[in-house]
Amino acid sequence: MKTQRYLFLLSIICLSSLLIKCKKGDDGPIGPAGAKGDTGAAGANGANGAAGATGATGPAGATGTANVIYSDWITPATYTKTTIFSTFNFTYDIAASKVTQAILDKGTVLVYGKLAGYNPTIWPADQVSALPIVINYLSGATPEIDTWSARSTVGHIQINMTNNNNVYGSLSNAHSFRYVIIPGGLHTTAAAKVNFKNYAEVKQAFHLTD
Repeated sequence: MKTQRYLFLLSIICLSSLLIKCKKGDDGPIGPAGAKGDTGAAGANGANGAAGATGATGPAGATGTANVIYSDWITPATYTKTTIFSTFNFTYDIAASKVTQAILDKGTVLVYGKLAGYNPTIWPADQVSALPIVINYLSGATPEIDTWSARSTVGHIQINMTNNNNVYGSLSNAHSFRYVIIPGGLHTTAAAKVNFKNYAEVKQAFHLTD
């Protein structure tokens, strides 16, 4: 009986000793970082957001002078002579495809003359004026009145000259003419401050070159 108690106590002592020796040890050092994994597949695109509100319309810009159309100087070699109500009319037709019905309705067609066929005492060299041009002079003691005018129709500009006494059998081929077409929108803005009869002002305002 004593032997059994002894063995039992010895067993308890051994078990206690084992429990004391098996306590948890300290944490070891952190290991190195592992290799970077492969990049995952791209996710699906998200749904489009709702459209934003329409912005306010900006103010209309001014029409540029680039819209102005002008011809070279045109020098007729000959004129067509007709008689209308006993008056000689000398005419020359200029083809002008840019003269449209819209231009005639809302725009402006200007025609300028450089009448170099006259004696410089009657019409100075290189002087330019807008048609109609009325020239008064004396031929001896006789008053003469030459009237130059222009008429615009779709696709054409007609130059016309008459004399009050029908003194001309033909006209000099030294006279020259040019036309300037101004669209309606420009006429009401930039062109409104220009004196169309003053060729120098027109040249400067619309950047014409001779």
